[in-house]
Amino acid sequence: NTIEEFQLGYIPWQNNFYEELLKNYTENEINLTGLYYKNDKTGKYVDRFNSRIIFPVNNVSGDTVAFGGRIIRETKLAKYINSPETELYKKRNNLYGIFEAKKHIRESDSVIVVEGYTDVLSLVSSGYKNTVASLGTALTDAQIKLIWNLTNEPIICLDGDSAGRRAAFLAAERALPLLRPGLTLRFAVLPSGYDPDLMVKELGVNKFDQVLKESISLSELLWLKEKNQLNLETPERQSGFIKRLEDSTNKILDNNVRSSFKNAYK
Repeated sequence: NTIEEFQLGYIPWQNNFYEELLKNYTENEINLTGLYYKNDKTGKYVDRFNSRIIFPVNNVSGDTVAFGGRIIRETKLAKYINSPETELYKKRNNLYGIFEAKKHIRESDSVIVVEGYTDVLSLVSSGYKNTVASLGTALTDAQIKLIWNLTNEPIICLDGDSAGRRAAFLAAERALPLLRPGLTLRFAVLPSGYDPDLMVKELGVNKFDQVLKESISLSELLWLKEKNQLNLETPERQSGFIKRLEDSTNKILDNNVRSSFKNAYK
């Protein structure tokens, strides 16, 4: 069911799709899609996604605008690749699974934001149909606004490693100037060594539910970020901690939200 819903596919190692496409499209039109690249040595066009499981990326209207590919043969090539940016596809403006999740996000008034394709598929298969992915990037301004069009408090659920924490901190920093009354982010902190896919498979949905319920606010995340970076045993370090919080809070453009943050940190 998941394969059908998300239109998953596969590109074999040896194929003649380029020749087939030339029957209906010009070389320039094919190149603009980003599906092929020219081998500098042979001068021939190579299928960018050969030997890969294919994840179509649909925009919020349901139009397929890009692809992701996961290699399945032994090779030194990157495990995952994505379409290059084209006239139709700007990664920063899209979220994987947004079209499929749109109805469920509105019905539940909630969304879970993860990092990867398989995280989305695993969570959807486990019943979390309101899941989308950031296409391998820390959340951008455009992605945050896109989610806020559907719900007010997205839960950012990133991998429980240092890279995941950095992505969470970056998302929080980017969200600060965008905050408005009622619009914010929450953050679900996964156990170290787990991503959402591995967590539901090894620890089960009940444990994942608990992590979601214990998600923390954006203000709490910023407080923890600064606190963990400093030893607060001396007054000087404590004042430095307060100054860093104030610097973050001052990035909030909305007066009411900025005032609420400052009161929370007193």
